[in-house]
Amino acid sequence: MMNTFTKTLATITLSLSTIGMASAADSLFAADDSITSKLCVVAAQGSKIQLHKSIKDSGLSKSYIAESVTCNNQNILAFVQDHAEDPDKMNNILTNGKFNTNVNIIDLAAVNSKK
Repeated sequence: MMNTFTKTLATITLSLSTIGMASAADSLFAADDSITSKLCVVAAQGSKIQLHKSIKDSGLSKSYIAESVTCNNQNILAFVQDHAEDPDKMNNILTNGKFNTNVNIIDLAAVNSKK
């Protein structure tokens, strides 16, 4: 059986762990009531269901949102990349699975020499 000190220590440790796990996205808030501000916050918070609902409610297309919506002077995709816990998941929703952070390097000299 745990004594009072052990229970208190476990509670404090758990509380501090929970606080430490809070992401920056949780502290984001819309600066105004605009649809695009709300989309920025929802996309950064990381809920796929909420993002789908917000996109539907906005009446905007995903391609318009991905190409034209800005959040804090950044394209929404860059904003999500900087602030979301799982940015690739959220950006894939906004781009219909076409978002890719992988970089491919091609040696053009080698390709041209094979021709």
